[in-house]
Amino acid sequence: MTGTLSANIKKFLQTRDELSFRNIRGGIWPLILVFPFSVIAGNLRYYDHSIALAGISSSELMFSLLGLGWLVLIFIPERFIILSLRIAVIISALLLLFLFFMPMGFRQSAIFMALKFFNGLSAACAFYLFCFMLNNIERLAGMTIIQLYYGFYYAAWEIFPGFHAESNIWIRIIVMIIFIIIVFCTARLYGNGTYGTNSSGKGSGVPFVIGLGVVHYMIMCMSNYIEWAENSVSSFAFGLGTVVSIGLIVIVQLLKGRSALYIWIMFLAFTLFGLGALLYNSSAAIISGSFAYGLGDSLGYIIICYMCAGAIKRSKSLRMFKLYCIVFFIQYFIISGIFSAYFNYFDEANRFLAFGVVLVLVTLCFLFMPFIQKRLFDADWTDGLYLRDMEEYSRPLAETEAINDKDHLDLTPREQEIFTMLLKGTSPKEIAYVLKISYGTVLYHQQNLYRKLSIHSIAELFAKYKTGVKSESA
Repeated sequence: MTGTLSANIKKFLQTRDELSFRNIRGGIWPLILVFPFSVIAGNLRYYDHSIALAGISSSELMFSLLGLGWLVLIFIPERFIILSLRIAVIISALLLLFLFFMPMGFRQSAIFMALKFFNGLSAACAFYLFCFMLNNIERLAGMTIIQLYYGFYYAAWEIFPGFHAESNIWIRIIVMIIFIIIVFCTARLYGNGTYGTNSSGKGSGVPFVIGLGVVHYMIMCMSNYIEWAENSVSSFAFGLGTVVSIGLIVIVQLLKGRSALYIWIMFLAFTLFGLGALLYNSSAAIISGSFAYGLGDSLGYIIICYMCAGAIKRSKSLRMFKLYCIVFFIQYFIISGIFSAYFNYFDEANRFLAFGVVLVLVTLCFLFMPFIQKRLFDADWTDGLYLRDMEEYSRPLAETEAINDKDHLDLTPREQEIFTMLLKGTSPKEIAYVLKISYGTVLYHQQNLYRKLSIHSIAELFAKYKTGVKSESA
């Protein structure tokens, strides 16, 4: 009775993406932290963004140069990405030092813009590692770190008015030092390998996920004209909403198999409600609207990055990753510029027009929800679960890969996993449970494995390879 109840509880808590904390590999913590710290370093405000250069505000130029950094990465060979990351972060640190001692003026503005370009390049390189080298739960942990930073940053800004100005310098220094340490630790873990392929990525769902990301970005662009332009947002309530979103995501991931769909819907609903409430000037509307807006903003950012990275990894396609970089550039360089240029015609921020655009975008998302659900949320767009992402199987799988290369067995990645688990004495049903695939799929791969090994039973598999694996391990 107890065993049945335990099994039912496990089944209830089981998610399609297998977001279990036990799958976080402690030995690769630099890889988990490198993308979050690239985002945090790029978000730090180094000087007055209201300065205009040639009639264009520095904030607009900042987004353009961030996007340009992402675009440049598509021309860098994959084997040089980690080197580019190291160079970008070192140059960023040097430019940061110059900013400390440079007086206000055109030169400081030029250095700041150069810094944003290298921030964009380092973030793009970090996102490559985020896509191809992490599993689902590790990527979700990375996104959680980013949102915890944002939540603390905005909440502390209102609670401690002097926090932003007084802590400006030392926070930059600490973040940059940690970022440099993480990058050089990451370089040792990454090695000189390449993880993307020349595959077209057809059928991976990446273009659809990226398209959804463009919609998310357009909604966020419009939010800026309701939010900061009018200073109508409670930063504490916004930060609190950001922190609460993390707990909400954990709950939804546990209870819903298609958790990404529910999180996307909540992003649309909370964002629309929050921005609508912020159109009013009452204290209750500002507090509730700021909280809902922070909640929706965080949910959208987490789920889009999570989905895009999962789809890119599943595609195993470097072309799909480069497509993401191109679209990222278009978002920051073109879409931001178009919206900014149009709204600059108004003497003051037109909050009602901005809300109207958001309302149209959200309505279109709900109208096309059946199509979006079918093409994205009902499809197996995530990277799934692989032994390589589970610490307890990393060494046995490495031994299997060595046997595969040595004996020229030509085993597929799944066949190598089945091989590894069978040698550990795992039954086909247990394999199906661990890998979250059907029992029939396990038997199919097992038969193909036996055919390639010229054997007919598990006993022959043990006789042929068990001794060799033990002796090699010893």
